[in-house]
Amino acid sequence: MSLPPTIPSLPDGATMALWPLSALAKGMEVGEPLYVSSGKWLHPLFDLLDAASPGGPAVAGTSSQALASAGDLFLRDRVIGRAAAFLILRAGIRHAWADVVSDGALSLFAAQGAFLGGTERLAAIGCMTEDLLRDVDDPDLAWALLLARRQTALAALQAESPGVRVPSKLD
Repeated sequence: MSLPPTIPSLPDGATMALWPLSALAKGMEVGEPLYVSSGKWLHPLFDLLDAASPGGPAVAGTSSQALASAGDLFLRDRVIGRAAAFLILRAGIRHAWADVVSDGALSLFAAQGAFLGGTERLAAIGCMTEDLLRDVDDPDLAWALLLARRQTALAALQAESPGVRVPSKLD
């Protein structure tokens, strides 16, 4: 199966959303996404991975059981660079679309026989994480590097907002 014939729009204020692929592939009314995030950077994908793990916490009202029972999923995002591609593929999602995609993300999807499309294609997303993973092909190494970057990002967020609870689950 390739990308669905109609790509749904992101809900207002959302940066990422997830739908059952089967409904999109059949051209059915997609309805509400299974999962929606308005988070920044890679946090929505880390949250999704946490929620999708057996016994993982519900995120935005979506449990791991709801995600598993949906079957194949379609992810819609604003930007998918190489780091996001590693996380999307780690989550088992093989069909995605973004407003902006990088060549590095496209090559990772293609190497896995997965489908990624986008409105605008760039050689690379201008961010430190894309640079960090430019020459990384091993998904386990990418995961370790991304977890370290996440820990740094969460520590910075905690320092900026000491009264805000920052999730600590990093595996």
